[in-house]
Formats: sequence, C-alpha cells, structure tokens
Amino acid sequence: MAAALKDMKLVIGLLARDCKESLLRNMPRVETVGAAFGDYHVVVYENDSRDGTTEALQQWALRNPHVTAICETTHQDTIPKKTTRSPFPLKSVHRIERMARFRNRVLDEVRERFTPDLFCFIDIDVESFNPQDVIDAIVHAPADWGGLFASGRIAYTEHDGSDTLYPLQYDTFAYMPEGVDAMTTGDWIVNRHFHRVTTRLFGAALQETPYLPCSSAFNGIGIYKWEAIKGLTYRIEQTEELKTVNVSFCEHIPFNADIVRKGYGLYVVRSMEVIYMHKRNTLIRKIDRKIKDLQVKRLIALGDPYV
Repeated sequence: MAAALKDMKLVIGLLARDCKESLLRNMPRVETVGAAFGDYHVVVYENDSRDGTTEALQQWALRNPHVTAICETTHQDTIPKKTTRSPFPLKSVHRIERMARFRNRVLDEVRERFTPDLFCFIDIDVESFNPQDVIDAIVHAPADWGGLFASGRIAYTEHDGSDTLYPLQYDTFAYMPEGVDAMTTGDWIVNRHFHRVTTRLFGAALQETPYLPCSSAFNGIGIYKWEAIKGLTYRIEQTEELKTVNVSFCEHIPFNADIVRKGYGLYVVRSMEVIYMHKRNTLIRKIDRKIKDLQVKRLIALGDPYV
C-alpha cells in the first residue's frame, strides 16, 4: 500500500488565523506528508490574522508551487463574547457556522481545481504531529474506511524535563461513538459532566484497538477518501435543547454522519497522535486530575452519558 501512494493524489486543507509560529513549525510536516504521494496540493484558507500569518502563508505559496493560499479580511470575530443568550461561545452557532463556512471554502477550491484520491484536513495550529504516523494510518487502514482521525493528546513536562502524554483524549467535541446518532442525544455537549465522562470512555476505548470505529471524530487531523466526501458540505445541526442556548454540534458531526450514510467506516487511529500543547505537570495539576478522575468514576457508574 505504501508504494500505491505514489500513484495517488492528495489534497491537504488547512485553516489558519493568528498562528504564525505553529504554521512555520508544521509547514515541513505537511510537505513531508504530501511528498509520500505521487502528487499533492495544499489549500489554505486564512482570515483576519494580525501576527504575520498572512505574510508567512504568502511566502510559502511563492516558495512551494503545490501551495494555494486564500487570504481574506472579514473584520469579524470567529468566537463571540459570552452572553446570557450565548453562554457557550466555543460551541455557539456563530462560531460553528463560520468554521463550516471556512471548511466549505477550502472544499469548493478543491472541487474547482483538483480531483484527488484522498483529502486531509489538518489543524495547523497544533503543536506537532508525526508525518509518518499520518502515512502509516492510511497504509494500514481497514478496507471499508472513509475517514481516519487522529488521537489528540496533551504532553505534560515533568520536573526532570521529560514528557508524559496524558492518557485521555483532548478533543471530544467532534467525537461520537459508533452507532450513536447525535440528534437523539439532547443537550449532552453543554452538560458540564459530559466532557469528563466521554473523555475517559473515549480514551479507554481507544486503548483497546488500533483503529477505533466511531460515528464522528477529528482531533486535529481528518483523512478522507475523496469519493466518500464528494458532494458533502459542512453545516450546523442542533437538537431542540441546543437551540435554547444557541449551541450547535461540531461541524464535523453532521459531515461525518453523511459519510457513514454512504456506507463507509470511520476510525480513530491510536498511533496517529497529535500533540495539542505542552503543560508543566505541577503538583496542583496532579491533585486536580486525581479529584476529577474520582468524580468521573462516580459519573460513569450512573450510566451511559449519550442516553
């Protein structure tokens, strides 16, 4: 299969805003993934950056003919201020609508200019990822796969300078277990207990298999067979409960549900790790995690959080 990649075309989609440092750090990693294929292109959508991200992208596009940079000034914030009407800014309809629009802008450019075999969205503002892990995830994937997603982690720096990966998954907003329909889950994404419980269950399930079947995920990297997402778009989706607090499901959830409806399998890949950030592993953090772990165990005993 590794040799077969040389007969395939990959398009990598990126979203960027005020992330110059991580962009410069991850550019070579993106290029390494692309170089494993017979042909590759990178389509980046950037808006409203103030830290030099725009200029860095334009220089990248000049240096690398495989890169297309779409830079816009919208004069709009992606994350709204917290209000009584919108108490969850990161999960608000305003933010998810904009994220869906940005991702669709990338997909529109790809459809207009390319016909890839595979498409990959990467969060370019993460701290790091291993390009070989991305390549290996594709090479060893189950035959029915339509989408492959990363394992998102936080690295804690110990007093001796060594790093320890936190065993639980960092990003659960896009995650739904296999067979679960988001529209039947009520208000779970704004339930203050849910994040702790699902993070523990998600992390534990992933330790049991190298490719964890799911209904949705992302975690910083999503790889798709182009035939599985051809014609699909990102959008907001809400239950009646979520409408009362102006919240939407993550844009990946309805998008991934459409892939499943086409008959493809979705998998979180244990070995495809994305490091979101480093934190110092202080004594206070260790105690806090111990307390939260005990709370989560009690909550799990109460039953399935998706019901």
